[in-house]
Amino acid sequence: MVHFAGACVLRAVRAPINAVSASLGFAAALTSSTTYSTVRISDEVHGVEAVAPGAQRTRVILYFHGGGHWLLNVHTYREFIGRLSAETNARVVAVAYRKPPDVQFPAGLEDAMKAWRWALEQCPASAVAVAGDSSGGNLAFALMVKLAQLEEPQPAACIGISPWLNLNRPQWTGAWGKLCVELYLGGKRKVTAASDPLVSPVNMQPELLQRCAPVLMHAGRNELTTEDVKAMQAAFEREGIFTEVQLYGAPHIFQVGPGFWNSTKDSLSRISAFLERHWS
Repeated sequence: MVHFAGACVLRAVRAPINAVSASLGFAAALTSSTTYSTVRISDEVHGVEAVAPGAQRTRVILYFHGGGHWLLNVHTYREFIGRLSAETNARVVAVAYRKPPDVQFPAGLEDAMKAWRWALEQCPASAVAVAGDSSGGNLAFALMVKLAQLEEPQPAACIGISPWLNLNRPQWTGAWGKLCVELYLGGKRKVTAASDPLVSPVNMQPELLQRCAPVLMHAGRNELTTEDVKAMQAAFEREGIFTEVQLYGAPHIFQVGPGFWNSTKDSLSRISAFLERHWS
């Protein structure tokens, strides 16, 4: 965690960004026929559940939103998780995991694990998928790494939308990337390095890669996380594990916002088909 004065500044910066983005998420979802509700995952963690008409409640997608590990919230993604529910015919739960400056790693990952345990109380692992965009994609993959380390059952699939999988990459040493990484790890109080596979899943050892769930990753052809996706794909392929990857002529997390309709439609359709092949 950062010191008190720094934390106050960060909260002051974050508050209007989160408020505006949440308002946009609510407004965009107004015309949706999706049913939304708040779910209690644990004493510290809640989520927003989206169930589109006809969606199977016996299939769950745990969704971890992006925002550099410290910005945005589940309400920002309200409209998107409704679309994802409709496209995949599953209920989607966006997890409100804790973020800096209030906490540091591994708090977000611990919350992801709590969400996973909560989902398993309702469905078998083979009926639960994990997904996320950008830093949320990092959490989805880190959860998969943690389960591999524990040698526990994996989710039905792991979906990465422009997933940020290498927090130790030189391209992220600019001001913004360095800020996000330092906040996430806890600065001088960090308990691990950015190279830890629980922080940078691209660094998974071969024995962990072999235990992972089926993986799909979509990103732009030339955006912030393109190289992460390619590196993660190469790591899996070195172990003879097929990973479905599609790169689009579109920007970072293009599926979440308006615009790029054709690419978004294609991406969500591919995600749905991938899940259909891997649900129990």
